[in-house]
Amino acid sequence: MNNTLPVCRARWADIPDIVELVAAPFVGSRISEWLVPDERRRRHVLSSVIRVWTEHALLFGEAYLLQDRSAAAVWLHRYGPIRPARGYGERLAAACGDYVDRFLLLDDVLRTHRPARPHNHLAFFAVTSNGHRVRRATALLAASTARMGQALLPTYTEATTVTDRDLYARHGYVSHEPFTLPDGTTAYPMWRTPGQRKPGQGSSVEAARPDRPARRRPVPDLPVRVVLDTSAILAFMKGSTTVGETIAQVAEEGYLFGLPVTCLAEASRSVADTDRLELLVNHPAAAVLTVDPLSWRALADTHRTVARLDTASALLAATNNGCTILTEQPNQYAGLTGDESIMPD
Repeated sequence: MNNTLPVCRARWADIPDIVELVAAPFVGSRISEWLVPDERRRRHVLSSVIRVWTEHALLFGEAYLLQDRSAAAVWLHRYGPIRPARGYGERLAAACGDYVDRFLLLDDVLRTHRPARPHNHLAFFAVTSNGHRVRRATALLAASTARMGQALLPTYTEATTVTDRDLYARHGYVSHEPFTLPDGTTAYPMWRTPGQRKPGQGSSVEAARPDRPARRRPVPDLPVRVVLDTSAILAFMKGSTTVGETIAQVAEEGYLFGLPVTCLAEASRSVADTDRLELLVNHPAAAVLTVDPLSWRALADTHRTVARLDTASALLAATNNGCTILTEQPNQYAGLTGDESIMPD
């Protein structure tokens, strides 16, 4: 019997449900009492602030709900500095009222301890207290973390209770050095690397022996929807929003993204740390593309035209698969393909 609880992506109309879910447990916490000492005003102020933050997250991230509206997960895409929405500061100040300095101090503390490298940030995670809380929390955390992992970025959150810390740990999050919030609450920063296994699970990748290379996993027999050239691969290494979201969308729709082997080789020359490149290559939706020996003449002709072997192989791969090229340098393909086949990053 399938016990999986259905999860849906939240939309703007779902914000009131998210605010209610997040505010309910937050109101009774120590940090909320410090943020808003006036008990009569606390829920209203916190709900107003949570609404501002949730709206901000839907502009610069994603949110998920269990279909019965009993749990919510709100994520921010922190691929780089998040641009403030228009009027964000003014709306936040209006929501906080007399307590704006306390909210700003909390924000400063959290920002100080937040990782600087690109990641997806679980800003809010709330589950109703009505029955089967662990099952609901497990279903939503697993589903939303898996969705964030499709972009091959680490995920991060802060737990403020040992129970929540242990829940995240069961889903592959690793607890780092705890820090103290302004009210004295201990916060546990939790970090999850893409593909991280739950405790007790073995890796699905066989360790390479010195006398033989690691075996490449079989690639599913699915259509290649987009080819990443060298510039797109390098952009991914730097945490590109466009590349990460394209990969996630392709995987979600059941297709593959292609990585020409010459583009991988060229990109690896420009980076010192190849761990993120390994993550890209080992993504379940990645297909490393080689040139068919019988197509060497086509590759040679294309190489003469574009003057770069990696660019020629990306163009040939896209042509052979009838798909688009993801690139940050569309000018190098000028006159060789229609604009609709190039996706500038």
